[in-house]
This record gives sequence, C-alpha cells and structure tokens, in this order.
Amino acid sequence: MIWPFYGGTSCPLDLIHRVRYRHRNTWQNRRHRRYRGAVAVEAALILPTLLMIAAVATGGWRISEVKADAQSAAEVAARAGSVASSAGDGIVVGQRAGLAELAGTRCSNPAIAVDSSDLALPAGSTGTTSARVRCTVRLSDLLVPGMPGAFHVESVARSTLDSHRERYS
Repeated sequence: MIWPFYGGTSCPLDLIHRVRYRHRNTWQNRRHRRYRGAVAVEAALILPTLLMIAAVATGGWRISEVKADAQSAAEVAARAGSVASSAGDGIVVGQRAGLAELAGTRCSNPAIAVDSSDLALPAGSTGTTSARVRCTVRLSDLLVPGMPGAFHVESVARSTLDSHRERYS
C-alpha cells in the first residue's frame, strides 16, 4: 500500500502501524491476563487426580498379584500333601511347601490348612488332598481415601491321590 506521505515527515509508517495494531495488542493482553495462573490451577486439580488413579491401580495390581501367589501356594501345598506317605506327613509336607512358595511375596500373615485325611484310605481307593491358603495384602501405604488398609485373600486347591500308590497310616 502506497501512502501519499510515504517518505515525508508528516506521518511515518511506524506511527501508522502502532495506531493500527494498538487495539489488537490491548485485546490480546487482556485475554492473556484473564488466563494468567490457569496452568497452576489445572496442575493443582489434575495432579492429585492422576496420583489417586496411580495409587488405585497399584492397589489393584497388589491384590491380583497376591491372589495369584496364594493360588499357586495352595496348588503346591495340595500336590505336596497328596504325594506324602501318610495323613500326618501330608499335612506337614503340604504346609512347608506352601510356606516355601509364599516366601518373598507380598502375602503377610499366611495361614495354610492342608486336609490329607484321604491318605488314610486303603490303596486302590480314590481321594483328594485339599489346601486352603489365607493371607493379607497391605494397602495402608498407598494413602488412598476409602481404600481399606488391608485386603484378605483366600485360595483353595485340590489334588487327586494316586489310587495305586502304597499308603501308610
């Protein structure tokens, strides 16, 4: 755009541009002032929510992990109890095997009950050995409101006896 006074001293181009864009800059500045601090407010609202979601996911992961560990320990205890030679040995061997399986896991206060009473049956008869594992998962360190401090897990497994194996009572 060619101005008739271009190059003259009456109205320089800088002044024209300043006048033309002055209102735009004022409007933009007002808009930016209106949103000042919005990022801090968003962070204050979103960050605790994300931390809460992460804590709930961690609690769910812990519970599922301990459930799997308890089920595995119950299966190992039932199998170890079923291959024992007598009912008394089946209980002791099953409990030891189950506790060894739970070593190093998040399962606290484990309790293992093995029922190997079918080992007293005569050879040739069928039976099962069962194991029940109970333990507790600690969730109190997650600090999630409404989530319990501990969660109790219980698993049961059965193992069949070899009907042709020699048994001692």
